[in-house]
Amino acid sequence: MPSVHAVFPAPWWTPLSYSWETELAEGLRVSAPLGRGCRIGVTVDAGGGYDESKTKPLAAVIDERPPLPPELWKLIKWFGATWFIGTGFAMKTLLPSKFFSKEELPQRPERESGGKFTAECFYSTDYKKRWERYRAALEEGMPALALFPEAVMARAFWDSLPPSARDGGALWPETPVRRWKLWKLALAGELRFIVGPPGAAFVPLAGLSTITMDEENNGGWRSQNHPVFNARPLLGKRAEFAGARFLLGGSMPSSKIFLGMKPQCEERGNDARLVFVDTKEAQSAEFASLSGKLPVSVPLLRETAAARARGGWAMWLLDRKGYAGELYCEECGWTARCPRCGSAMRWEERRGRLRCVSCGERAPLPERCPNCGGLLMRGSRPGLEALFERAEGALRGSCGNVLLFQNDEEKIPSAEELIKQYPHGALLIGTRKLLSLCGGLAPSVIGWIDAGAEARSEGYDARARAYAMLWESMWRGGGERRAVVQSRRPGAGWQDGLCRGWGSFWTRELLERRELELPPFVPMIKITASRAAAEEIADKLADSDMDFWQSDEDGALWVRTKRFAALSAILAPYFDISRSGKAFPSVLLYLD
Repeated sequence: MPSVHAVFPAPWWTPLSYSWETELAEGLRVSAPLGRGCRIGVTVDAGGGYDESKTKPLAAVIDERPPLPPELWKLIKWFGATWFIGTGFAMKTLLPSKFFSKEELPQRPERESGGKFTAECFYSTDYKKRWERYRAALEEGMPALALFPEAVMARAFWDSLPPSARDGGALWPETPVRRWKLWKLALAGELRFIVGPPGAAFVPLAGLSTITMDEENNGGWRSQNHPVFNARPLLGKRAEFAGARFLLGGSMPSSKIFLGMKPQCEERGNDARLVFVDTKEAQSAEFASLSGKLPVSVPLLRETAAARARGGWAMWLLDRKGYAGELYCEECGWTARCPRCGSAMRWEERRGRLRCVSCGERAPLPERCPNCGGLLMRGSRPGLEALFERAEGALRGSCGNVLLFQNDEEKIPSAEELIKQYPHGALLIGTRKLLSLCGGLAPSVIGWIDAGAEARSEGYDARARAYAMLWESMWRGGGERRAVVQSRRPGAGWQDGLCRGWGSFWTRELLERRELELPPFVPMIKITASRAAAEEIADKLADSDMDFWQSDEDGALWVRTKRFAALSAILAPYFDISRSGKAFPSVLLYLD
């Protein structure tokens, strides 16, 4: 009897061997004994003999022929190998959970695009011009995906399509039940195109001919859970496997696209949309129970008051939730740390509690120091709640409607809901996620309380993240707008590129990264493992002459290499199913 090899939606890389009376094609769902029961896996290799005394037979073969389009199955295997997660975990990441059930799937039509892969890009701060290109791609009538980094963007584009242009298409739904239904319709070849957020990126659209990816540099394309990945290289590879057209766009390109495709940027002079303010010259608000200050400048107050006097909308942005970033004792120096993971806990005054900034663990707000019993408890690094307190005192009397949104447990209302509730506008205070409202509210002013905070954070791409956020705040949703940029070095360094354009910023940024051999020139891989496993992996990396170092902060190994096959061979033993009783390592790949 032939042997069959199957992979499962699990973190180990090991294919498991079973027997079946006939040879099976690759990509079939099978029910196989595993542990105390049976699980659904997918065949990866067929043929060959087996040892009957050691190999169990499959419980059932679910599909008559492979259900997934060949290009999507190729992408899953490529993703598993390239991101060091294995085919099984790649399946779990890209496919809906109901795929791994005995539910019968519709037969996909034998309709492959069979075209030639092409890649092109179009960048403009005018989103309407980009949308015209995307609509033209849909009007060609071939199966297409039109993808956006946020659901609100996808909805706005869908609403912009004439009713006749929506025929044969669908907007990716919000509920799991409706998404599964649409996924099966796409597999059956009953849809011509799909418009959606990143969740629609790997729908099995039959005969895929075009993939459009808007705002490809937006952080929304980056997954939030393990495995961490950016959807852009996966979508590019999918288009390549499908022989499809890959159209990228946005208000600015990513480093990889700027380097490889060399899009043109309209150079700018001093942009009147920008107001730079030195935080040392701002009116710093002080708080009795907090150390540190919040700079609120005269230009920010002036621009906000003027916008509100016209009945417009304004936003103040600070990526620091709660009342303060940390809580400490002035008498003994004790600092509140998370009992679960050891990270700092922020002070949330409104809820009277502490909350871990990493894992979300909650704890009561102590009245006395748990270490020494002292009463002199203070917070450091004032956050959004303190900023809201400052704004209310300064502006409520003159412009009213000061609203705080920390997008933590409360959901940010839609632009339509806010307009209905506040027809004469408001000042919104929150994190960068408020930028998702720009398309509907068209704020006249966006104030960055500490524009350099992101650039000072850890990571080789910190400046790029900061620049992209501010660039987006200048242009998203169109309309006339002022961006008040408060920082320690206003208009200097990376901020200079806000005036000149992203071409100037990326040229300077990539010169430095090339010298330091950082992505996108050389990939970086972060490996987090138990202490014993990390020591073994480090020895093997040294024996292989790979460039690596160990982080002093969390003990993680950082590897800088293009030798993916060699690194995969080193890591493979630590992802064997025999180590299921132990924690598998975590591997993060940074390409740009």
